[in-house]
Amino acid sequence: MDKLKILVISNLYPPQVVGGYERAIADYARLLQERGHTVLVLTSNTEDLPTGYQKADSDPSTVRRCLSLWGTWTERGAQPFYPAHVASIAVRNYKTLEQELNSFKPDVCLAGNTDFLGSEILEQILAAEIPVAHYVMNSQPGYSHDLAPRSPLYRYITVSNWIRDNLQQQGYPAETAQTIYPGADVEEFYQAELPQRDRLRIVYASLVMHYKGPDVLIEALYLLHNAGVEFTATIAGGSLTPSFVQALQEFVESEGLQEKIHFAGLLSRPELKQLYKTHNIWVLPSRFEEPFSIGLIEAMVAGLTIVTSDRGGSPEAIQHSETGLIFESENPLDLADNLSSLPVNPAEWEAMTRKGQERALSELSRTCTMDRLESVLYELALQNKKINQ
Repeated sequence: MDKLKILVISNLYPPQVVGGYERAIADYARLLQERGHTVLVLTSNTEDLPTGYQKADSDPSTVRRCLSLWGTWTERGAQPFYPAHVASIAVRNYKTLEQELNSFKPDVCLAGNTDFLGSEILEQILAAEIPVAHYVMNSQPGYSHDLAPRSPLYRYITVSNWIRDNLQQQGYPAETAQTIYPGADVEEFYQAELPQRDRLRIVYASLVMHYKGPDVLIEALYLLHNAGVEFTATIAGGSLTPSFVQALQEFVESEGLQEKIHFAGLLSRPELKQLYKTHNIWVLPSRFEEPFSIGLIEAMVAGLTIVTSDRGGSPEAIQHSETGLIFESENPLDLADNLSSLPVNPAEWEAMTRKGQERALSELSRTCTMDRLESVLYELALQNKKINQ
């Protein structure tokens, strides 16, 4: 089967990141290229992010930071620019994309996060008779349902069944949507030996922001402390709201928990892998409906016990009491109860963790993800050829 020329569109691209979405798309672009496909990435150059792009960093030649976003992220959340500025950016992006399409002539497009790019950029690609597979990892695809492309060459790939069902309920054309779980890099995160389980060694590894619920975890840890349950915990991750992080740190200090709860800040992947060797529980306490957590699968592969809130798509990765634990969102008492139940039944704790790791290895690996994603891209490219014959 002939290899494809694949255009990848993403609003952000590492090292300029806000979360896991852009990291996943970057991984897919790299892995598709490793499979022999020719890949061109079009993205923005957004240097003012907290994890900002440094000029000294060398990008692959296939990454072009030539698009402009018509908004930014602040402590108040996503903020679009004023309308006249948005219009001028849209015109500039149209001309830039036109040049790239004429030069690269892709067979298919893999779209990622289109926040502050909008559906116009997708419509332009479709108008050039290039099919689009849009991998949706947020509750919305970056535009309202009335602006959704209606082409038969446009297909949603969703990160969870929850996202797929949510899109349909909102009125997006998701009848042909296919769920492909993001999977983890098994080779990078796998640990053959399970972490030590002498006590609860808990890690939180995500954005340290209110909607992610780290405060729920810290409240649960406070309850464990008062109940005399032995534990240590690490809070790892960057933040767009430093005042929130400061409030958490002040609470920890006021309750005398600074010896038990450590704030590690933003960690690199190698640092995260090292952290997983010394921790045995990974908690996702999201209060918002998390589409699906890639970090959850990475921790599962590493042999950590997964404890997640019951919101969004992440619970699809585990079965309660079989391959992990699920607690009621925004309920620190329920979270504390689930955490404290683990050391009481050490044999069950170990069995649950091993089953979780086995499921991640067999069903949620990055190889499985790439096989399914590559199949969809081939299918769309073939469908387009038949239409244009």
